[in-house]
Amino acid sequence: MKDGCEPIADDELLYRRIPASSDWYQSGQLKPEAFAPHKKRDVTGLSVSRAKYRGTEHDEAMRGRPGKTYYVAVLRAGDLRRYGIEVVARPQTPEGYDPAHAELPQLNAGNRRTDETLERQRLLAEKLCLCVKGPFTVPST
Repeated sequence: MKDGCEPIADDELLYRRIPASSDWYQSGQLKPEAFAPHKKRDVTGLSVSRAKYRGTEHDEAMRGRPGKTYYVAVLRAGDLRRYGIEVVARPQTPEGYDPAHAELPQLNAGNRRTDETLERQRLLAEKLCLCVKGPFTVPST
């Protein structure tokens, strides 16, 4: 089986990159908006990265845009599943093959404003996030 296609184990850590410019992480508080699906980019689900294919939180942040600063929220797949939030491997992306790419399909562009999605965002930010690392600044090229 090709790397990234295998099911995500309950003990796997997941990363969610958070732009520092968004103010979604301030004074040690993570806001639910950090897990809001984008209306165009998250059509099939909210993107997260599998730590086993990224390495460190720093590695995840460095995949951001040059000159920008990011935080990285750390989650555990099994914790999400215990609260009914599905996690699936989706290594095939519009940009190409990325074994680290995974998605939370229940949080997507089509349902981004529903009460259920807003509640899942709150749960992710307030209860399921293990920690937030950073800030990390991507070097300018």
